[in-house]
Amino acid sequence: MEEIFRYKFDRRSKRITAAVIVAVTAAFCVILWFGVGGYLSAWFLFFVLAVAALYILSIPRYVRVDDEAFEIHCVVELTRIHIGDVKSAVRLDADAMRYAFPLLGSYGFFGYYGYYYDLREWQTIKVYAKRWDDFVQVEDIYEQKYVVSCPDPDALVAAVNRARKRYLDRDFREQNHRP
Repeated sequence: MEEIFRYKFDRRSKRITAAVIVAVTAAFCVILWFGVGGYLSAWFLFFVLAVAALYILSIPRYVRVDDEAFEIHCVVELTRIHIGDVKSAVRLDADAMRYAFPLLGSYGFFGYYGYYYDLREWQTIKVYAKRWDDFVQVEDIYEQKYVVSCPDPDALVAAVNRARKRYLDRDFREQNHRP
């Protein structure tokens, strides 16, 4: 049984995205106006477009849960965790993410995603969120933690736990029926 949970932007993320786009556009126009098309404006444009392209390719789109895998779909990237490798799925409140800050990723530009460092647990987590609330933390058997946001976090936790239960029941039946 397949379930898909789509992401929705929050107001803060929309505002930060708009502010960054306006600031970069204004800076580029100022450099073009005063720089008369020299090397500085060309390198600035190249650097900003390259970084923006990397961010845009990693924007999370939706989370998919089925009997085989827990998948986080981004524009180009796909993070797939086999459902048998999922150790736990729990809901987090916004206070649990208060001490997480981005190491490599976005904090508001088209959402919150990338590698974050959690000062409370002293470890790196992967965040795929478009809003800074309604978090679900999925931990795999290799102790890697993935944090996603979802409009209905309780339904996502229930879907992951149901899929894990079906997988474990199926695996248990297969082991007991072997000759």
